Amino acid sequence: MAAALHRAGWTTTDAAPDVQFPGDDRVVAALVLDGDRAPAPAVVWDERYGWRTAASRRHPITKGAVPPSEGEGVRYLAGVVAPPPGDVVAALTPNT
Repeated sequence: MAAALHRAGWTTTDAAPDVQFPGDDRVVAALVLDGDRAPAPAVVWDERYGWRTAASRRHPITKGAVPPSEGEGVRYLAGVVAPPPGDVVAALTPNT
């Protein structure tokens, strides 16, 4: 996913995501989108819900990894937990 977001021009590097284990054997990961034309500050993957946008680059994963509701810069992407990277890029691509 990191490489696909980098190819889209939304990250300055294709670095590995920041992975956290908030408890209850859950896995959550965040990728900061720091490119000039990034469609969101960051994207977050949660093994329960899949990919979503984050409202903050500084704190993309909320405390306890409780997923926020949609709104305030948060949008769930692709509708499945493990979509192909191209599906996430397409869901993030602004309609022009």
